[in-house]
Amino acid sequence: MTRSKRIHTWLKITVVLLIIGVFALSALSFFFPKKRLSTEYSNGKETFTLEIINQGQVIEAEEKAIPVEVMRVQLSSTPDVVYLPSIIEANVDAMLSAEKGGRIVEIHVDRGDTVSKKQLLLQVDDRVWQANLKQASVAEENAARDFERIEKLIRSGAASQSDVDQADKFRIQTASVAEEARISIEQCQVKSPIDGVINDRFVEIGEYVQPGTPLFQVIDRATVRVVLQVPEKDVYAVKPGNRMRFTIAPLPDHSFEGEVTFVAAQADSRNNAFRTEITVDNRDGLLRPGMIAQVEFNRGTQENMVSLPMSAVLPSKGDHIVYVAKNDQAVRRRVQIEKLSAQNALISAGLEEGDQVIIEGNRKLTDGQHIIIIDMESSVQ
Repeated sequence: MTRSKRIHTWLKITVVLLIIGVFALSALSFFFPKKRLSTEYSNGKETFTLEIINQGQVIEAEEKAIPVEVMRVQLSSTPDVVYLPSIIEANVDAMLSAEKGGRIVEIHVDRGDTVSKKQLLLQVDDRVWQANLKQASVAEENAARDFERIEKLIRSGAASQSDVDQADKFRIQTASVAEEARISIEQCQVKSPIDGVINDRFVEIGEYVQPGTPLFQVIDRATVRVVLQVPEKDVYAVKPGNRMRFTIAPLPDHSFEGEVTFVAAQADSRNNAFRTEITVDNRDGLLRPGMIAQVEFNRGTQENMVSLPMSAVLPSKGDHIVYVAKNDQAVRRRVQIEKLSAQNALISAGLEEGDQVIIEGNRKLTDGQHIIIIDMESSVQ
């Protein structure tokens, strides 16, 4: 058999085998139809129903609806309240310094002691001034007697007016020297200028001090000042006489109140804000200088605002989003947050009256996700 005949024979055999194979597959399909299996699986976020043919190929995946809870939006006016940080200061903060130089011979108080006005705190050695006072007092008495004697002599013509004037001048001089000695003795005694507390003491007994040496810091805690910086845009909303409330971190459930007693006439060049002081009665001693306070500042009202639970708001690439239920789908909306609190977010833009905001089940959603509403809470404002 020639080579060309052999090739022709193999081609015929191949064609016949192909035809037989096609008929065989058709018969198998007729007598053994493909079986379709149905199952469900979850990827951790959504649940899917799959239909699988007997060869293992996925031919259909049907997404199931995600159950969600929603709240209907109702726009409303909301009080525009902000909290401004502030610091508490003592109403009187006195730094006491030595007026006379000398050695400290007595210290009667220490840090934390409560003192009253004019109470003796410290004694500087005053023996030199005591000696000067004795000498000046004797001279003062002698000068006074001489003046009286010369006044009597002038009536009898035994003394001139010039003698009287000179005696009077000497009397005044000796009295001044004696008074200076008395003042110096008083200045050796350091007394409290106020009712208050010794916040600090800077010297020890036996030290030698010069005039101007710091001795004590005395503060008045019975009345304190809450000092805050009011922004330029809000300065006209606060005036002396206004009552303002504030809180402190150690007592978050306790609200304090005081009266605005000072608003700066000029803004601070560093922050363009106006120093404002609130005077507060602190006889119970709860407020301490140096504490940070949060002052409640009411700016008025804000229109068309929505308050949402924090669970409804999700972060997304630097923005904030919510999901709105529409036509059985979750629609992604970017919103603008005006203010945040521990439980709520105040929304100023991105939502409309009547929107159904998804508040539960939203963390599983994507834009356009099929949803089913299982609960609707009261309208949110």
